[in-house]
Amino acid sequence: MLKLKETYLAWQMALPHVAKARRQTIAARIDGALLDTLEYAFRAEYLSGLLKIKAIEVSIERLDVAKFFLLVGWESDAITNDQHLRITGLLIEASKMLVGWKAYLEKKTPADEGGRK
Repeated sequence: MLKLKETYLAWQMALPHVAKARRQTIAARIDGALLDTLEYAFRAEYLSGLLKIKAIEVSIERLDVAKFFLLVGWESDAITNDQHLRITGLLIEASKMLVGWKAYLEKKTPADEGGRK
């Protein structure tokens, strides 16, 4: 969670520098994906079993969407190289942590929990 919050805060530092016209398009999509990532990771902390794993999976999916839109934003010059490098580095670290958390939970969660076999 801490790395995700750090990523979102870095994004918030970059957001005022995005051209106003792009704040309502690509920047809004990046912001939404990052907020979704944070939300599902937060929810996962309070869930258990397969519900926790599913919440982490959604968080990983939304983080991947954020990475994609961040790349598009960089390619369209909505954000600078420095902003892109900083935020992408944080996203990669957060992604590794989420994937590791999911792998750990999959190992310790019984396969038949919740009717899944």
